[in-house]
Amino acid sequence: MSVVERPFSEFLRQPKSVVAELVDHDVLLRRRNAPALRLSQADRDDDRSEAFEALSRLLRNLAVHSPSALDGAVDDVFAWVTFLPKADRKLFVEELTRTLVGAAAVENYSPVAQLLREWSATAEVHADPALARRLREPLEATGEPVAAPVG
Repeated sequence: MSVVERPFSEFLRQPKSVVAELVDHDVLLRRRNAPALRLSQADRDDDRSEAFEALSRLLRNLAVHSPSALDGAVDDVFAWVTFLPKADRKLFVEELTRTLVGAAAVENYSPVAQLLREWSATAEVHADPALARRLREPLEATGEPVAAPVG
């Protein structure tokens, strides 16, 4: 499914012509100084959600029943996992599959994107020993120590 981009002002001036495009496309409405809006037919969005849920469950099942197969796929898809220590790689796969299933259940995919950003940043630290060393140094700060996160 391709996406057609239109200025938001065109939607305001000619809503019928923009809505007519929804038969064949989603429409991305670009706004000045604001995030774009996406118009989509509800059934198309429902189909996407159903597909995402099925794929997330499939990956979770693969992680449980054939972890080595999923590990190979993860290496191919996320090249940066090369820099994660073995224990972290395993934790990444576990968190990714759980988060995918959870995101599909609540139809909120932001946690998946956040998880990928965080693990990619972790891999970046492991890839750069100088950066890792700097991040392990104590911080100069005033005030009470902050307790380590639990669990």
